[in-house]
Amino acid sequence: MKLSETPLMPNKGSRKSYRHWIIVALLLLIPFSVAVFAYWPRYYSFTTQGEIVPVHEIDVGGSVNFVYVQEGITRNLYEKYSVGLLDPEAEFTKVNSTAKDDFSAMLGVEEDMRNETIYHAIDSATDLTSAPTTQDQRDERLLQLIEETSEYYGDSIGLMLGIGLVEEALKKDYSKDEQLIIAGTGTLNEDHTVGSVGAIRDKLRTAETAGADIFFVPKDKETFVYLGISNEEEAEQTAEELNLKLQIVPVATLEEAVAFLQQLPNPYVRSVNKP
Repeated sequence: MKLSETPLMPNKGSRKSYRHWIIVALLLLIPFSVAVFAYWPRYYSFTTQGEIVPVHEIDVGGSVNFVYVQEGITRNLYEKYSVGLLDPEAEFTKVNSTAKDDFSAMLGVEEDMRNETIYHAIDSATDLTSAPTTQDQRDERLLQLIEETSEYYGDSIGLMLGIGLVEEALKKDYSKDEQLIIAGTGTLNEDHTVGSVGAIRDKLRTAETAGADIFFVPKDKETFVYLGISNEEEAEQTAEELNLKLQIVPVATLEEAVAFLQQLPNPYVRSVNKP
């Protein structure tokens, strides 16, 4: 008698278990893929709003403010998203993987630039006010201001530091007993001229957010030597685009800035975006 072959019946429990593990694997794969996408190296440089800083915070007896912005490098999309969440108008530029090292090297260069513009601010203010001072006193003040500004970088502090030192020497208060918030940006050169800087848009946004009434920018339409538009033109465009309320004042020299402040009426009446 021949035994007939009995077909094997499929194990339904095994199939269900197999499908279950596929679903589990897929569910685990989704967050893993998201994490890889978010943290995969992609480098962007950025600039965003910072703060206005009263010169008295760096031990200068003046009433004006300098402006600094936040700059840095994000290493992946998650960091880029985090910066954008804090400031939706932050500006990003895609860069390569060496940007982090390049940025660190740049900070070293900008430290030297900051120290140089501080030196020029001290000398320019002394020349302008004819304040009696010795070279030893200037050198001592230079070292003191370098220490006080060690957490900032770049040379855009020059103009506002110069104005603050003029206020200090002449015992002036251009804010008219804090009626005005006066801010600005620009380097200060050996011949008292105001030089071009970067991040004008973000500096203006920072000053506007802080309630600044007057904002000095370099008068550089005719002297700008870098790529793109001048600081003066960028300030005009930004003011129109963002409908800024502060008054933008282009100046070519420290003397021009001081002369403008000395002739301000009391009480001051804001003239929006007109020099």
